[in-house]
Amino acid sequence: MTPNAYAPATTSDVVAAGLILRRDTPKGFRWLLLRASKHGEWGFPKGHQDRGETPIQTALRECAEECGIALVAIEGKPLEATYRLPNGKTKSVIYFPAVTSQGEIEISDEHHDHAWLSARETINRLPHANLVLLFRAYLHSLGKG
Repeated sequence: MTPNAYAPATTSDVVAAGLILRRDTPKGFRWLLLRASKHGEWGFPKGHQDRGETPIQTALRECAEECGIALVAIEGKPLEATYRLPNGKTKSVIYFPAVTSQGEIEISDEHHDHAWLSARETINRLPHANLVLLFRAYLHSLGKG
């Protein structure tokens, strides 16, 4: 299945998509986390799917809007996190593993901080168990988990 053809595995009230974005540095792989201005939590670049968009289009658009990174290569199979929102609705977020060579970013007003982190630092900073499990599954697919 190509990333453009990917759709959520579950029927959800809300669909979002994002990137698990990494870059290679002299110190090894680093992954990008953004800190949301609204609630202060760290997470991968992501956002809600607009009408007519595919999940991959959403993920790429959100990454460009949230941190100014538009040059990425999608690598590997998408991963999905599904959870219940406080209002009772179900939300699915489709994450596409991606690579960039761009290190400098410009975060949007939606975020007030960012960090390029090692795998261990990323795991320690992710605020929810489902994101940690998702990231560990991704690392396992790289042979690093």
